[in-house]
Amino acid sequence: MNTDSEMTCRDPGPLPDLDWIDKGLIDVDPAYQRGLDENRVLKILDWFSWKSFGALVLAKAGDGRYHAIDGQHRLEAAKRHPSVTLVPCTIIETDGTVAEAETFVAVNANRKNVSPLEMFWAELAANDEDALTVRQVCERAGIRILRYPGSNGSYRPGETVAIARLRSLVGRHTAMRARQVLEVLANAELAPVTGLQIKACEQLMTDPEYCDQIEPEALADAIRGNAVMLDDEAAVFAATHRMPKWKALVSVWFRKTRKKRRATS
Repeated sequence: MNTDSEMTCRDPGPLPDLDWIDKGLIDVDPAYQRGLDENRVLKILDWFSWKSFGALVLAKAGDGRYHAIDGQHRLEAAKRHPSVTLVPCTIIETDGTVAEAETFVAVNANRKNVSPLEMFWAELAANDEDALTVRQVCERAGIRILRYPGSNGSYRPGETVAIARLRSLVGRHTAMRARQVLEVLANAELAPVTGLQIKACEQLMTDPEYCDQIEPEALADAIRGNAVMLDDEAAVFAATHRMPKWKALVSVWFRKTRKKRRATS
């Protein structure tokens, strides 16, 4: 193994220029750039702040103009912002479109997007109100949101990384109602609690077609100890009836709960 003193690194090349450039002098080359995501542009524009803007990566294009290699959505938001004239930029030397495209690939190939789970924990650290509500609902229901997926798929009962589905649940219902849904899954001792299971339980607990016929305790009892078997049954049901697995899980859980209720009535 090489020590730090023995390591050899690639020559990074000449230092780029750092400058503030008139946004009107910056273009996007469609030869290698992706199409604009309008929703993404609007979100940046709505929350425009120099604290999070960052520097664009530009290449000199001749005649005093530039091509945006990285940051075209931020550039478009800046162009639409009436108070913005100059944008911070890292300006590199390239030799034509091919070299620009190679740089675009290099910039994006090793980029790791922030996952929804990572974003949730960052928002908690920033005291984001919605993230705090999700955590509070989960804690009161007996659900624990992990920072990372379980090692080798190992989870304890009540643990989850299904943050997107949790956000959706809390966003559509009152905190109390969302808690009641999650309490069923916690009491069922699921390990982990998956997004499909959250969605299926939400449907059973809130949809008029099912909610009047479902008792939370009976549903939890029906699932507890049978989760793997019921998931497999739902997968077969979904394939046979060509439906999403969460809908199949609703049907399987509903039938299992109804049978259990009849057996104990």
